[in-house]
Amino acid sequence: MASILLIHGLFGSLSAPGILSAFRDVRVLAPDLIGYGSCREGAPDGWTLHEQADHVAAWLRERKAGPVHVVGHSVGGAIAVLFAGRHPELTRSLTSVEGNFTLTDAFWSQKISTQPVSEIEEEVDRFRADAAAWIGRSGVAPTPFAVATAALWLDNQPASTLRSQARAVVAATAEDAYLNGVRDLVESGLPIHLVAGARSRSSWDVPDWLSFRAATDTNIPNTGHLMMLEKPELFAQVLCRNLVV
Repeated sequence: MASILLIHGLFGSLSAPGILSAFRDVRVLAPDLIGYGSCREGAPDGWTLHEQADHVAAWLRERKAGPVHVVGHSVGGAIAVLFAGRHPELTRSLTSVEGNFTLTDAFWSQKISTQPVSEIEEEVDRFRADAAAWIGRSGVAPTPFAVATAALWLDNQPASTLRSQARAVVAATAEDAYLNGVRDLVESGLPIHLVAGARSRSSWDVPDWLSFRAATDTNIPNTGHLMMLEKPELFAQVLCRNLVV
């Protein structure tokens, strides 16, 4: 199987060993986006999701790692869509893991996109003080792995990054061109896979036409939006199984 590229969401990274090791022998790549982790120093004051998609493409080309199966989670799902449209030569398939398709999916991003950075910092500090409670709001049991990974996610980016990324996803998904781009990908014949947590699938705003034409549409049992924290092995199994259908 070709390598899998994991594009993370608004918080953190998907490079935790407990996530990557679940894929066993499959090569998995999990870069930091602009403003996150190893890319937080020197980040600009703002960016677009198109720039994030191009950043990921440049990261892959530096490593001569494409083409890949592109998997985007949450906000990363929107970046994955733009990546596939802008860099088809690097894209074997596209998997959206509860990725943003409309502003309905960007409800929290819409909120923080207008907040002062100081307010966002205060909110993240509250999450950081009790990471178990933070992930518990998504129904995630406080296993040592889940809590430790959540704590790393909270520390992986400054509040300014969260606001810039929130503004970028709101701007991108508000445009008609975004869903038109998804339609173009479908029409191109690119395999598109939809993956959700069974608990959170009903709140994911997937267009009916996309559900109908997706190569696969999978709900992972007994999980919610943060399924890679709850059941990393099952998360990996579902992704790999879909990619060989």
